[in-house]
Amino acid sequence: MQQTAATQRPVPAFLPINTLMLQAVKKVEVVIQELGRRGFSVVNIDMSTLSRPTVQIQTSARCAQLIESGQAAYYGFGLGEIGRYRQGQFCLDGCRVVWTENAN
Repeated sequence: MQQTAATQRPVPAFLPINTLMLQAVKKVEVVIQELGRRGFSVVNIDMSTLSRPTVQIQTSARCAQLIESGQAAYYGFGLGEIGRYRQGQFCLDGCRVVWTENAN
């Protein structure tokens, strides 16, 4: 079956959303590298907010040090299947870095 010129739409060489996605991916790449240099383990990435992706790290003693020094803050508290928990966060190069720790 042959398509006519009227049914074919030109596709932009690079869609704007693709540009935003690539920028976010590059931002996350830089943050993951820096977190690795600082001794953190990345366990998840959420790019649903492209302007500020969220990188989840594994809880460590360094997280408590960031809280104590004022470089990070707790933003969430709750009670789940594993008991009481709290969530911490800090900003790094345009990304939100978060972790969850047991608060029992």
